[in-house]
Amino acid sequence: MRILIISDHADPLAEVGSKDAGGQNIYILYFAKFLSRLGIFVDVYTRWDRSNKQEIVNLNNHFRVIRVKAGSKHYIPRDTFLQVIDEFADNILKRVKRERTRYDVIHANYWFSGVIGLKIAKKMKIPMVFVFHSIGQVRFETLKKYKLQKGDYILFQTRMLWENTIVHQSSQIISTSPVEKQIIKKIFNVPNEKIKCITIGVDQNVFYPIPLSKARKSLRIENKCKLILYVGRIEWRKGIGTLLFAFKEIMKKYPSALLYIIGGGKNKAAQKLEQPEIDRLKNIIRKLDIKDHVFFWGPKNQKKLCFYYSAANVCVVPSYYEPFGIVPLEAMACGTPVIASKTGGLKFTVVPKKTGYLAQPRDYRDLAEKIELVLKKEKDYFSENCLKRIKNNFVWEKIAKQYVAYFNELIKEHKEENKKIS
Repeated sequence: MRILIISDHADPLAEVGSKDAGGQNIYILYFAKFLSRLGIFVDVYTRWDRSNKQEIVNLNNHFRVIRVKAGSKHYIPRDTFLQVIDEFADNILKRVKRERTRYDVIHANYWFSGVIGLKIAKKMKIPMVFVFHSIGQVRFETLKKYKLQKGDYILFQTRMLWENTIVHQSSQIISTSPVEKQIIKKIFNVPNEKIKCITIGVDQNVFYPIPLSKARKSLRIENKCKLILYVGRIEWRKGIGTLLFAFKEIMKKYPSALLYIIGGGKNKAAQKLEQPEIDRLKNIIRKLDIKDHVFFWGPKNQKKLCFYYSAANVCVVPSYYEPFGIVPLEAMACGTPVIASKTGGLKFTVVPKKTGYLAQPRDYRDLAEKIELVLKKEKDYFSENCLKRIKNNFVWEKIAKQYVAYFNELIKEHKEENKKIS
């Protein structure tokens, strides 16, 4: 079996935490890696966004990342990708023809990839499955409720029209949680059988529990203090501002508490894009008089992240909208409870009172209340449930096997359908 994965803006080998590089990048990397370990041939096509990157990277004998020329070889904002998707699709088709590669299934991620995938699937006459990662209408309504940037309206209208086309023309839709499945059914009016729910996983060889004292010794953190952790991109919709106000409330009871913020870009281009949000957050920190307790540590590689998760008393995911959220899985795999916003897939991954709590989005008082509940009960109260939740639902080895069985059935159905037509 050979799978063609399209991940237009999310290069699986990109530096995670910087602008436009987050959960989708991680998902694609591990999804492809674990499929390849089962003997599946996987090619991930992503945009060639820097001239100093290799065009083709062979991760192993079954897994390649192929960078596709689409526009000039430098960073362009994701929201401008409509300008380059035709070139993207055409260059994939040229490579496939040149290499004489025969794919069995297209796996498209995010709506730009869906547009590209439909064009390629039609040419190759193979099935295409689509993963949203973010649903336009839901995101539009959420941002409109809180804060919608100028110019977004037209793009969202275009996006929603395309998403409707993609849903109805794809062979199948993959939802990453039961919550998302119900949303897709409601918005797009598609039958239950067209949507397959296969969740996202975590690699337990990378994320595992390290004793708190050992993790803190490695990171030079004092054992007795309460450590609250945020991991993710530095952008407005991630709710870091709300977390800062909640942390101020926490400090009233725990005056020596620390808040670690991990994420952001390493290169100058990424840092420049994030700077307005960082300036905004630092201004809030000054006004709240908490600057000696809040630390921005920048991005960390995944092996190092394991130590931060294990050292924390609680990990907080305060997003205003989150389709799924990989950070809660990574934290729970390290035995660390999670406080997450009651939105999107977070309502599925986090089990209130067992693996942490859910808080109302953009409500710092509720968020502070839930953080305090975890700190009061202490980490050990939740750890065993966190590890069980991961083992039973979110392990990549099991999820990859689900995908193989699913793809085999899809290919079989497609061949039978073609026989009927011919």
